[in-house]
Amino acid sequence: MQAAQTVVKLTRICMASTLLLVLPMSAQAKLPKATMDDYVWKTLDPIRGSGYFKNECEYDSLPSYKKCLGESLDKHDNELSKKWGLSDRVTREKDTVYIQVPNRSLPLVFRDELFAPNAQSHSYFSLYDYDKKRQLLYLLRSFPEGEGIILVNLRTGFSQEFDGIDLNVSPDQSYVTTVDRYIGEENITIWQKQKKGDYKIVYESNLSELKAHLDFYQNRDQRHDLEDIDIEWEDKDSVLVDFYYLINGTDDTGYRVRFNYVKTEPTSDWQMIPIK
Repeated sequence: MQAAQTVVKLTRICMASTLLLVLPMSAQAKLPKATMDDYVWKTLDPIRGSGYFKNECEYDSLPSYKKCLGESLDKHDNELSKKWGLSDRVTREKDTVYIQVPNRSLPLVFRDELFAPNAQSHSYFSLYDYDKKRQLLYLLRSFPEGEGIILVNLRTGFSQEFDGIDLNVSPDQSYVTTVDRYIGEENITIWQKQKKGDYKIVYESNLSELKAHLDFYQNRDQRHDLEDIDIEWEDKDSVLVDFYYLINGTDDTGYRVRFNYVKTEPTSDWQMIPIK
């Protein structure tokens, strides 16, 4: 009799375990998915910034590579400096960008490091974008393993480097939003301006929250390619971050996945609101 009761208990345990395994899968299968009406599409510009420098120099030898890159950067930077009306303040000579700013007798100097294209220290600077109204200059710093943006305030001479090329400054310049493009693990960061003028991190996105919103649009078995990112401040306490994905690698039109980050009160924390 006791043996029979034991068998019954074991059977019930096995059945309960099976239900625990089945329920999450059933619940997952019932999660809502986007319909065609939920998708917002946009034709994407292959050039990621108004002054994005595309390095087309080939590496035959270090001297020839330096010569090609130096000539290409010189043409790129000085043409943009002239176009933006900054030729008397921002110039490139050989491997160096010089930026004249107020309250400094010497310019800000950004010098390329060209040891070998595949070396860890290999990097070079190029002009990327310019906000004339707010006098903000953006320099692109290129590495073999990635890129970064250097934000230069031409009114104060302050500069700071941020990872990635996706960056936007709030209307009052009290915050900066950046996005690091990691495959499948993109990271959205909000920085707050400190008394000394530098920016410190006050918010980093929750990866599980990002993926939950992405799963609404994407097939869990086949991730689409992240092609572009837009960051737009609605006001000083609200910023939109748009990810654009291609269904096929050869497409020129992508669908949008939008995140809204808000502060409800001046002292409150930043919160993510997924927008569908």
